[in-house]
Amino acid sequence: MIYIFWLMIALIIYHIIGYPIILMILSFISKREKEIPENCNTTSITILCPAYNEEDVIEEKIKSFLNLDYPKDKIRMIVISDDSTDNTNDIVMKYEKENIKLIVQKPKKGKPSGHNLVEPNIKSDYVLSTDANSLFHKDALKYLVKSIQSDPKIGIVSGELKLISNSNDSGEGLYWKYESYIKKLESRYHSIIGSNGSIFLIKRELFTQIHPASVDDFERTLHVIKKGFVGKYKPKALVYEKSTEKPSEELKRKIRIISREWFALMRNYELLNPFKFPFTSWMIFSHKLIRWTLFLWAFLILFTNFFLIHHNPYYLSLFILQILVYLFGVFEIYLESRERSVKLFKLPGYFIVMVYASFMAFIMFLKGTQYATWNTIREEK
Repeated sequence: MIYIFWLMIALIIYHIIGYPIILMILSFISKREKEIPENCNTTSITILCPAYNEEDVIEEKIKSFLNLDYPKDKIRMIVISDDSTDNTNDIVMKYEKENIKLIVQKPKKGKPSGHNLVEPNIKSDYVLSTDANSLFHKDALKYLVKSIQSDPKIGIVSGELKLISNSNDSGEGLYWKYESYIKKLESRYHSIIGSNGSIFLIKRELFTQIHPASVDDFERTLHVIKKGFVGKYKPKALVYEKSTEKPSEELKRKIRIISREWFALMRNYELLNPFKFPFTSWMIFSHKLIRWTLFLWAFLILFTNFFLIHHNPYYLSLFILQILVYLFGVFEIYLESRERSVKLFKLPGYFIVMVYASFMAFIMFLKGTQYATWNTIREEK
């Protein structure tokens, strides 16, 4: 029991602290990204923006597109309305003379199917994928293009999502800071293994048809790596999005994302071969697989700790601490259901959500349950 307990503790510590430290060391000795002249930002780009009932944010999204510091004759945005039933379509149509095109997907099939719908007609050099509620910084596109043109081996470049926090931040903001830092280190060392769905730029020849239930920002990056290219991360290419206020708001989204990532990885299982893809397989295990199985490690730590209580008073303290974390987390979620909250309990609440989401996502994966469509958090409120 003692060995299992400390092995699980070591695994979690490795995932949170050890892996980033190793990446820091490796990235320090790796080659830096080359710089290229600013005047190279003249390549053609198609921006794809899937949207389902986004009337509250779509106009602001369009305005952020129009404000991009990039030659207007080189970019256009296609809003793929996933059979929206609100005023999303009407709002987009007001801007059809501004290099913006509306495509309506009927019936509702989800983001990957929307991308597949328009993919055959894309003639630009690059494709940029973004979300309706993510607002562009005016220089975002310029930085992405500069990065992807710096090396012919780069097939995809991910920008950074900046969450606009509020006094009731669920803990997602802290998670994204950590996640962004990991992407930065992976990019410096070798390649990111997952792009940011709110903003990534990909070479047109690599933007192909994808599984209709895919989480495309992850799977497209895996496709790029399989084809011999790498993915990079450009923190200066920013989009902004409001963070969720409640850990419980993250639950459905986390379950959906993790379960879809399981399926995406299985469709690209050869990347787990350490003999063929030594760097990528190691990063997938360290960054993704340990996180996706968090429920297992958390259970084993609690379970073995219970049987070690009488072994040493130190284990009793650790067991009590774990129980308090779980109780505070569950209590926070209960408070949210009654429109209340305790700031001190936010992170325990977020931890509970992550553990439960990883468990439910794994069950969905085992059952073979895949969903291509979903509602936005804004609709589920």
